[in-house]
Amino acid sequence: MPIVTALVRPIARVWLASVSRASLDLSRPTGAPHVHADGVDSDRILLVADGPSVGHGQLSHELGLAGHLARKLSALTGRGAKIDIIAEGNLTAAGCLATLVGMDLWRFDALVLTIGANEALGLSSLGRWRRQLVDLLDHVENTAYGVHTFVIGVPSSTSRIHFPRMLAHIVDRQVVLLNDTTADVCAGRRSATLLPFDPPLSAGGDRNSSKSFDGWASLIAPAMRDKLDKVDIASERPSTVRASAEVARQQAFDDLTVLGPESEGRINVITALARNIFGTTGVAIVFRQGDDVWVRSSFGMDGSGDARIEELYRLTSGEAGLAVIEDTSTDPRTAYWPSSAHEHIRFFACFPITSPDGRSLGALCIVDSSPRTMARREEGLLQALAGRVQEEF
Repeated sequence: MPIVTALVRPIARVWLASVSRASLDLSRPTGAPHVHADGVDSDRILLVADGPSVGHGQLSHELGLAGHLARKLSALTGRGAKIDIIAEGNLTAAGCLATLVGMDLWRFDALVLTIGANEALGLSSLGRWRRQLVDLLDHVENTAYGVHTFVIGVPSSTSRIHFPRMLAHIVDRQVVLLNDTTADVCAGRRSATLLPFDPPLSAGGDRNSSKSFDGWASLIAPAMRDKLDKVDIASERPSTVRASAEVARQQAFDDLTVLGPESEGRINVITALARNIFGTTGVAIVFRQGDDVWVRSSFGMDGSGDARIEELYRLTSGEAGLAVIEDTSTDPRTAYWPSSAHEHIRFFACFPITSPDGRSLGALCIVDSSPRTMARREEGLLQALAGRVQEEF
């Protein structure tokens, strides 16, 4: 069998390349790679995805695997769920490791890896897969104490979607061997779990529908819930590790938020530009460290307005990506405000500002004295301006 696999491998890879080119014509989610399901004490999850997990065929991550998984988990745990997404159709174990190196993985409670399909379809060496998977899981364990990694098994239907019948049975065998290897690697690790995953092939072989992603999430979420509920991951970490991590976070935050005169001036220009673009009453850049929130740069607001913006940011900072309150007088989070407050701020929107390695620093916020909605174009503009602020750190 290894000899046959070696002979067929070049054919399989040429065929796979043609399929990959065809997938470029499919739509894929736009916007920030984050989803959020409402709830307290949210589980923080990083989804590193290949193939269909990218969300091909959908215009929003909310309708892809990440969105459905967040909602399923939240319904099962009674907590919120925040999922960040790193997704590329050609992602491999080696590429996954390269992506994670340098990231602050301790920010997450769990990692979900939907990798391995490209190795299976390309008939990659099982020894190479084992080495790369070991290196990947070692990296997570060594840099993110207590973070649990869920490796999603490669579905047996993978070959039947991508290959003609003459190649499919060879790839089928490779999928089984790859999953067996993954199970063996994960078996000796307390912080890694293989989740066998074999959803039925939908009619016509379409794995790019929102309904299919919902079915996938239904298979994955229950096993994740069991692990997330068994331990308080934060309390499992030694106090010395938590303390040193907190010191490091504080120092990194201080380093990032100390701006030179030129950067300070450019940030003030961005806030003024944002106010002109959106035609709003005010604009502010908000920073947050722990429980402390403060306005760093603002236009059009007085001291009491800054305080309201800080409060609004606290109310919405748990949301991933764009957060909007269209009318503070009717939104249940702010309806209790005195009428005088609603006279000055009826609309609020913000987009997160993060450090180069993904740490949350704050947000770029806009407020208006009248209720309003945001058009898709305006959402993109606010995200772009928040990105310009990020470039100064």
